[in-house]
Amino acid sequence: MVLQIDPQLIRNLEKLGLTENEAKAYIGLVSLREATAREIHELTNVPRAKVYEILKVLAKKGYLEVRQGSPTYFRAVDPKKVIGEIKYEFISCAIETLGQLNELSYELPKTSPVWYIQSDWGIKNRIREIMAGVKEELIIFSTSPEFLQEFEPDIKKLEKIYNLILIVDELDKFRSLPFGFKETNKEFADFMDNIIIDGIQYKEEFFMIADGKESIGVHSAGNKREAVIIKLPIVSYMQKMIYERVLEPGFIKKTKQLMS
Repeated sequence: MVLQIDPQLIRNLEKLGLTENEAKAYIGLVSLREATAREIHELTNVPRAKVYEILKVLAKKGYLEVRQGSPTYFRAVDPKKVIGEIKYEFISCAIETLGQLNELSYELPKTSPVWYIQSDWGIKNRIREIMAGVKEELIIFSTSPEFLQEFEPDIKKLEKIYNLILIVDELDKFRSLPFGFKETNKEFADFMDNIIIDGIQYKEEFFMIADGKESIGVHSAGNKREAVIIKLPIVSYMQKMIYERVLEPGFIKKTKQLMS
């Protein structure tokens, strides 16, 4: 009988540094408490030719104990202790690596003014970094209240100190957020919602210009979220001019303070 292992459990153990077969072997051993290499192979389908070497690797890592004999028996170390040790090693390694990376300094002859981010956490982290560096003015355009809400605490801090302009496509969607918004007219909102390039639809969720010098645009491309950062003053200045044009009476529908 083969043990039905939750694939997510295997993926989690892989993220903690185990290979797929090491994860299966350890899970099988935790299930059996104590077993031979053959029993682990039969329970988990870890290849018979590899199972013994895999168990030796796990023993070397301290994840199981070995009782020599004929046959040799293996016993899993308490998962709490194993995960605790992995966590300790991971954090120690992360701290050491961060220190070493921060000490690196290599001046490149030229740095690209355009950067591209695909991960959600990377996008949100970069937005917060840009917000933290604002000195005078921040312009934000959004079509997604859920995405904008992520930065509510950051925006609250900024609105008390700097010139903050918040533009949205539909006021009603943002009624739960305690900010003063300007609403674009339908033509501009439709344009931002229906950009198609090479057959792929791009929908702008969030756009921000900091001090007229740096911008970040977050959009969905098909079913993926992406962000483009531009740190080129002339381009950011032109983008700012476009949004200032949008703020003119012919483009702005109305201005209203929305309070939750």
